[in-house]
Amino acid sequence: MDQTKPRTIRIARTGTFTSNEGIQVSFGAAELAATAAAYDPAADPAPLVVGHPKLDDPAYGWVSGLAVEGDTLVATPDKVEPAFAEMVSEGRFPKVSARFYPPEHPANPKPGAWYLKHIGFLGAHAPGIKGLGTVQFADGADEGAVTLDFSSHEQEAALADKEKEVSFAEREAALNEREAKVAAREKADAEKAAKARHEAHVSFAEGLVSKALLAPAGKGLVVGLLDHFDATAMVSFGEAGEMAPADAFRKLFDGATPLVSFGEHGKKPEGQETHVSFAAPDGYSVDPAAGALHAAATAIQRDNPDLDWMACVRRAQAQGS
Repeated sequence: MDQTKPRTIRIARTGTFTSNEGIQVSFGAAELAATAAAYDPAADPAPLVVGHPKLDDPAYGWVSGLAVEGDTLVATPDKVEPAFAEMVSEGRFPKVSARFYPPEHPANPKPGAWYLKHIGFLGAHAPGIKGLGTVQFADGADEGAVTLDFSSHEQEAALADKEKEVSFAEREAALNEREAKVAAREKADAEKAAKARHEAHVSFAEGLVSKALLAPAGKGLVVGLLDHFDATAMVSFGEAGEMAPADAFRKLFDGATPLVSFGEHGKKPEGQETHVSFAAPDGYSVDPAAGALHAAATAIQRDNPDLDWMACVRRAQAQGS
């Protein structure tokens, strides 16, 4: 891979910054455009250097041109020392900063616009490559030049953004965890309440069976209806007013008369008629044959609890025929 000509280098952008010398500098789009247009690589090229030497020596490459991309001023490096380019690619110089002549600086080759003096590579000791020599210091032309380490500003901003992202992610994770705990607790409470209501429905149905207000075969149906009605909203039942369907269903059994009076059932003596006692409502009569069939079917179901009611009735009919 050709490392002697790296990609463009971002050296400035619009905004207000404080230079390494403590001078506040503002760049707008017009200033960046003027800087790019004023740069003359043939007459006054800016070198690539290590650090910020007062004399731009030694140079490890040159800037062949400047351009504005969006809100950023970029430099195109050229004639870069291969060994230096390799060190840059290895990450030994993670930051760069540019030094400019202010528009009114006496050494500015193009007065009236900011002019790039050099690009300094920072973050490592001077590379041990041929021609490095000793950095010399001189007075005069370099005084008043402004060094802007834009990479530092950008890294600080990026770090702040990253910290904000981490903080937001942590808050979001904590919120999700709390919501999950609340949802789990609400689900457990709802399941516990539903179980308690179901057990109450079973107890109610068993009470009806024990009072002879419900045939044993109807127990499961009553429990299922109560479970279903329990989840239904309040409805109006005329004069009875507004009540839950489950409560209205239970009210049907208030004051109900037992289906049959149960007693000890044994084998009836030969020739003796079977008599069953019913508490029939006023104005009604009970067919003795139907009552006897009901009693026989009830006795069969008591002895065979897994047998459904209609099967017990058919068996009682078969036994009586």
